[in-house]
Amino acid sequence: MSSSGWKGSGFNKLHVHNLTVTLEGDAHDLAMHHVQTDICHGRETLFWNLLKILMCTYIKKSAAVSSTKVFKTLTYDSSKGIKHFYTQLLHTAEDMITVPDQVSFNE
Repeated sequence: MSSSGWKGSGFNKLHVHNLTVTLEGDAHDLAMHHVQTDICHGRETLFWNLLKILMCTYIKKSAAVSSTKVFKTLTYDSSKGIKHFYTQLLHTAEDMITVPDQVSFNE
């Protein structure tokens, strides 16, 4: 056993169990649907996959609105240079749910 803890099926089952018993309402129903579907298909539910499904389903676009506003209002400051401006754009774009296409980024 490594100092970082054990991994594998036991680790996965424990985390899937802990996640599903703490969820309520629609999130619980969604998680259980995926667990039951995996069981029906003879697959083990992977904790990380279940967590990604829940995050993608329940992340609120409003949480990223501020990043979108910041991205659209960033301005070039000649005293800081183009590299600083480009880096600011990149970091802000990473926080957005829908990353701007290359044309929007170039604008």
